Amino acid sequence: MEIKRKKKFNLYNLLNPEIDRDDAKKDSDVAALNFVGFFKLLGRRFSTILSTNILFVLGNFPIFFLLVIFSGIINDHSIVPQSLSFSNLYGAMNLSGTTTPLAAVLQGVSGSPVLENEYNAPLLITFILLSGLVFFTFGLVNCGCAHILRSVVRGQPVFLFEDFFGTIKKNWKQGLVLGILDLLFLMLVLYDIWVFYLNYAASWFFSIGFFLSIGIFVLYLCARMYAYMLVITFDLKLTKVIKNAFIFGFLGFKRNVVALIGQVLLVVLPIALILTGALMALGAVLPLVILFGIGLFMGYYASYKVIHKYMIEPYYDENGNPLPETEEDE
Repeated sequence: MEIKRKKKFNLYNLLNPEIDRDDAKKDSDVAALNFVGFFKLLGRRFSTILSTNILFVLGNFPIFFLLVIFSGIINDHSIVPQSLSFSNLYGAMNLSGTTTPLAAVLQGVSGSPVLENEYNAPLLITFILLSGLVFFTFGLVNCGCAHILRSVVRGQPVFLFEDFFGTIKKNWKQGLVLGILDLLFLMLVLYDIWVFYLNYAASWFFSIGFFLSIGIFVLYLCARMYAYMLVITFDLKLTKVIKNAFIFGFLGFKRNVVALIGQVLLVVLPIALILTGALMALGAVLPLVILFGIGLFMGYYASYKVIHKYMIEPYYDENGNPLPETEEDE
């Protein structure tokens, strides 16, 4: 006797009445994925998460060209005075044999020479263009990393390079477009936050705009925890991926916020280490070694249970076998 399970009524199904049962794919058992389980799984699969971090950093190699720009390596350096009168006073002191105390006074008035950095225009343009390649790598690398970490969350074995490059090959079209949109939106929201912050006290408009931008940024960070996972797990149009990502951003809000707090702490950690001075090197190295991997793991650990609950579980029995279609599914 066949047991048919009716589709459960919930907010997701209400907002997606056209959901297709074929979108749901057979999945292995999903663990409780609770707060304690996060640390247990993190410890057991730490090496895989470390490898994922390395793939993420190397895959987004154009970001290193941007770091070169900010480091000042490509700048032209020159020594210039702080005051226009410095050269005249300095020449007068040398010709007149002025005593050291008077020289110190004159130099204090005119200002000591300072090191000035000027961008080398051809090199600057070249490195900006090379940095722009991150728009082509960002989405692809995120798809590959999402597949690896999904296997970690599921408790499945990981074949690192096969899973990473295989996923990119399979999902490169959607991954590329999603990555470009993702980066553009992140840059736009961060720019808005910065502008509203600089003018925060100017008027109520900028004050409201600042908090509104923060709210949009938080909501988007919650939604993007689901976007790449949806791309690699389901056969959906990109518009539906984006729509579902924002729906899940609301449905899994509690889990999303906990993961977001953890990701914020991960961002603060290297900054705090750098500001200490003594641990500056450690703070600079941590993102390259592990912090990106843990941050991604936090997001997918929080998001996958929500995706499984609303898009997979209703269509499979406890043994992972597809349930027969009902009239509501058709």
